[in-house]
Amino acid sequence: MRKLVGLPIIRPEQQRDVKVNAHLTLGFIYYELGYYREAISHLRNIPVNHKDYPRALLVRSWSSIKMNDFQSAVITLNELIKKFDDSEYGEEAHFLLGQSYLKLEFYDFAVQEYDYIIRKYPEGNNVADRVALVELGLREQQKALEQLKVQLLVLESKLIDSIRLDGAGQVPKYIQDHYDHLAKSRDDLVDSMLAERRIFEEVSQKVEQVRSDITRMESRRHWRAYAEYGKARALFLKGMPR
Repeated sequence: MRKLVGLPIIRPEQQRDVKVNAHLTLGFIYYELGYYREAISHLRNIPVNHKDYPRALLVRSWSSIKMNDFQSAVITLNELIKKFDDSEYGEEAHFLLGQSYLKLEFYDFAVQEYDYIIRKYPEGNNVADRVALVELGLREQQKALEQLKVQLLVLESKLIDSIRLDGAGQVPKYIQDHYDHLAKSRDDLVDSMLAERRIFEEVSQKVEQVRSDITRMESRRHWRAYAEYGKARALFLKGMPR
């Protein structure tokens, strides 16, 4: 991996991507192994426009905290919050920033970060009920789609059974009229099925998004509890005589 990072850039775009991803992987590995300085050194090579830059900032912050370098953690956490506050790492960044301020004895700043989490994620935000309603709608759409499929199969069966050609290969007018009627009904049903399929796919995507939101909301409940504890501790330490 070290040799890979040191490769000369022959093809700028491809080699740059390979080197960046190598730095990213090494940074995460060094962090897991407890080599925090080495982790920070590699993760500093991740460009801002990289999709994993927010995660790299978070791991750099954690590495600084593990080394009790809370001033460096404050710098990277503030950058993470300023640029990627709406990312999946936003609430964790605010909490860690509060913890870092707490360690630096900047209690008012710590309380501000904890209050931010408490205000942003109030109790009673029950997303699960909304998801249940969406999933109910999805099941209804799926049921309607299955009914349309059955109707189409029945209609096609009727169409096949209705057409009986005579020996001369001529189709009686009443059969032709019936055929035309069935063909139009089938076309209308196919159009309806396609529309239902589009609705079904859209609802499915929304359900997946809401499920993802539920997972995040569940984790936010924990961050709120941590923030409430952190705030109480900061206020207690602030009131202690020095």
